[in-house]
Amino acid sequence: MKPRILLVEDDEGLGETLKERLELDKYKVKWAKSVSEAKGIYKPNDFDLVVLDLRLPDGNGFELAELIVTKEKDLPFLFLTAQAGAQERLRGFELGAAEFIPKPFHLKEFLIRLERVVSLTRPHFGQKWKMGTKEIHLDSFLVKHEDGTTSLLSKRDCSLLALLLSDPEKVFSRSEILDVIVGEDSFPTERTIDNAIVRLRDALGEESIRNVRGVGYQWMGAIEPLK
Repeated sequence: MKPRILLVEDDEGLGETLKERLELDKYKVKWAKSVSEAKGIYKPNDFDLVVLDLRLPDGNGFELAELIVTKEKDLPFLFLTAQAGAQERLRGFELGAAEFIPKPFHLKEFLIRLERVVSLTRPHFGQKWKMGTKEIHLDSFLVKHEDGTTSLLSKRDCSLLALLLSDPEKVFSRSEILDVIVGEDSFPTERTIDNAIVRLRDALGEESIRNVRGVGYQWMGAIEPLK
């Protein structure tokens, strides 16, 4: 699952372009066009990254960044702005901005910088998740339970789990799953998938993974990144 992004941009064309491109890359995006709209959307722990324009119709991005810092100081944010003078950059970085991207910019440059912010500020993003009282640690190949016990997972099972978590809204076909776990088994078959699903359900609960008959599997558990 890609990071959840709050995009604050009043330019309709740019906002629509960024939202569409980010969602194409599987980011989860909520778009606000003003400070007041962003304040109505923002809630602590609901986002993993904030992208802020500076000039907004009812205020500026600095005001919103100050609010975010008081509520969630570890939430990374970056500024997009035509106001890229030394004074603006200085104030932005003093607030804790991870990036300051002057307009106009190339879309590819924006994506590269955004991915860099994610990798530097959330080095374990996508590797550690909280599911109710359980913790999923893909990087350590295990699931931690509330009572302190752990369920150990194989590398193959973690590869399958990571695939399902990458897009919970999608039903992954058996052929897609086999493409991921190939190499983890000398001769992977559909039976290999079924056995892996049984082990994952044992560790995470029967309702965590849905079987879509004749198609494949879909993640169903409620999860959030473990920070």
